Amino acid sequence: MDTMTGNVMLIGWHGCECRKLERWLRDQGIAFEYVHPDDVAGPERAAVALVRESGADAPRLPWLEALMKSSGDLPTLVVGEGLVPEQVILATRLGALDVLTDPLCREQLMKAIDEAHVSCLNSTEADVLREDCPAILGTSSQILSVYKQLGVAASNDLNVLLTGETGVGKEVSAYCIHRHSPRAKQPYVAINCTAIPEGLLEAELFGYARGAYTNAVTDGVGRIESAHGGTLLLDEIGDMSLTFQAKLLRFMEDRQFNRLGDSEPRAADVRIIAATNRDLEEDVEAGRFRRDLYYRLTQLPISIPPLRERPDDVRALLRAFVSDVNLNLGLRITGFSDQAEATAVAYHWPGNVRELKNVVYQAAVRARVGCIDDFPLSGGANTQGAADSHTETALTALIQRAIAGGQVRELLEEVEGLTLRSLLEAFAGNRSRVAEELGMSRNTLRARLRLHGLQVEGQ
Repeated sequence: MDTMTGNVMLIGWHGCECRKLERWLRDQGIAFEYVHPDDVAGPERAAVALVRESGADAPRLPWLEALMKSSGDLPTLVVGEGLVPEQVILATRLGALDVLTDPLCREQLMKAIDEAHVSCLNSTEADVLREDCPAILGTSSQILSVYKQLGVAASNDLNVLLTGETGVGKEVSAYCIHRHSPRAKQPYVAINCTAIPEGLLEAELFGYARGAYTNAVTDGVGRIESAHGGTLLLDEIGDMSLTFQAKLLRFMEDRQFNRLGDSEPRAADVRIIAATNRDLEEDVEAGRFRRDLYYRLTQLPISIPPLRERPDDVRALLRAFVSDVNLNLGLRITGFSDQAEATAVAYHWPGNVRELKNVVYQAAVRARVGCIDDFPLSGGANTQGAADSHTETALTALIQRAIAGGQVRELLEEVEGLTLRSLLEAFAGNRSRVAEELGMSRNTLRARLRLHGLQVEGQ
């Protein structure tokens, strides 16, 4: 790789790290000088600024902040010692081209310097995030890359698709993008596409006109209209039916929609963030997801890696959630044993960060004071209670919305159809087995299947 010819401006460096850095730069034939941010005359002073920051100054980055005030156009790299995620994202917002963390890799540093020589953020990309993005996702190099992508997403108005397993932090990431975007002062609205049956989804998203259905005595404002000027999160979008995908695509193409039962078009300025734990590319190839909608949603795709691939994050999150539980529940947990930590790091975490938080809370409530000796990681019984509670709460809210909207019958039909479809899949289309499971005759089952368009041949 050709080395850069310009010099490097060193800001905030001191101690032994200076001597090591000097040797590296000299070996590459790169000139350098130590400068205070107030003495920066302009971008012609150096090709690249290399700023040293410390996590001890969290959530601020004093050297970088001072430099950007005096010379915001200077290509800048940040080298961090123990930086917290908020500082990484702040560095992106302020305009740093990259954030490198200790232990510093010589090859990575030299590559970043060479790239910085020919790269420069534009003014939009430089104005990315504020200081306080939630840091519950972790601190590993993998998540560091995700934070940088969130910074880029927050600096523009492109549609974002967040992918990753259940519990990795897609909802947190979506809110982080909104909170630190130019739309931050406008509404943030989230809707779970799985939790709402298709018969109700249109009314939920687009709203409805008075008289659109029984008991609709007033106009109803949908989630899209409520999010006007802000951000709409479509969670679990991979479970949306093909029919409704077409309706969503029409809105995304011209930002216009019709309330259910109303022919008058309405407009809404909404930034779309979608999230899913499915492989949408695979669904597109299989015909389960519209290709044109997929391309609309993936203007900026961000994938969040599962927790089992980030053992360093497990350790960091354990400590963070212990502090969290002490603060929220008034407990006095001092930490956890080495054995408990080792067991947690080795665990595969199918529920990812959400499961880890639940496990820490369970262990802390049991211990109440002192050190946690073990975490309840057996699976089933330890996490099922929280999952059941969450499901019951979501179902109750869904039923209440159906009652308020006069759509209880539609809800029952949707639930019955989903149940029958799932049973047919579980028993490989064996209608006798499904009828036995439901305690109804085959004739009754056949009628219900016909009603929902679920006829199965050969049984």
